[in-house]
Amino acid sequence: MRQVFFQKPWIYIEEPPQLREIYLKYGSLESLGRGTPLMNGGSEGKFYYLKKGLAAFSFQDKHERSFIFSLVIPGRALADIDGLTRELVNVTDSVIRPSEVLSITYDVWQKYIGNNPELMLLYTKGVVAKEETHMEAMIANYTLSVPERLRVFLKVLVTSYNPEIKNGWNMLPIYLSHREYAQILGASEVTVCRTVVEMYEKKLMSRNKRNIYVHSSLFEDMYDWTETQ
Repeated sequence: MRQVFFQKPWIYIEEPPQLREIYLKYGSLESLGRGTPLMNGGSEGKFYYLKKGLAAFSFQDKHERSFIFSLVIPGRALADIDGLTRELVNVTDSVIRPSEVLSITYDVWQKYIGNNPELMLLYTKGVVAKEETHMEAMIANYTLSVPERLRVFLKVLVTSYNPEIKNGWNMLPIYLSHREYAQILGASEVTVCRTVVEMYEKKLMSRNKRNIYVHSSLFEDMYDWTETQ
């Protein structure tokens, strides 16, 4: 799963309770529709905490193809790196499902986090962790086959929400389209579709009405460098 760093690819770790408390106490609640971009970077940029829904940290290349660096699930902060630097770069934080976020302005962030050495240390460690997540995802996309990438991603997705059920079926906590899988894994939709079909044929995935499940055997013998130490 992890090849270089300690963070898992594609999905951030939860925001520390001390930082989450700032959003809960001083944040403004916003309900956002699918596809809404967030104000990240620049003089008007804000800091966000996702309460409900799903967001993505992504970019478009010169051919207007979208690639997702990481998914942002509830309990995570987003736009907080560009919010600090106040730089406008070619990345987008946006919600990809109807979502609820708590937003704070730069002035509020600076007052309650930026001026507090202990919270700044937590924030800095969080930034490093997020960049490790980005790099682990890119390393996976560079070095693993598409079936292996999907296998790793599904385990990260499952275990980011709930402990893995051993020797049994694990329900996927969110539904993603083949296009979204392709944007996350740096693959074509055709290849992703073919890989998913093969997993169903091998009884590694199943569907029950609206719910999709993956069997724990899909995750067996998955390399993780931290387990070799």
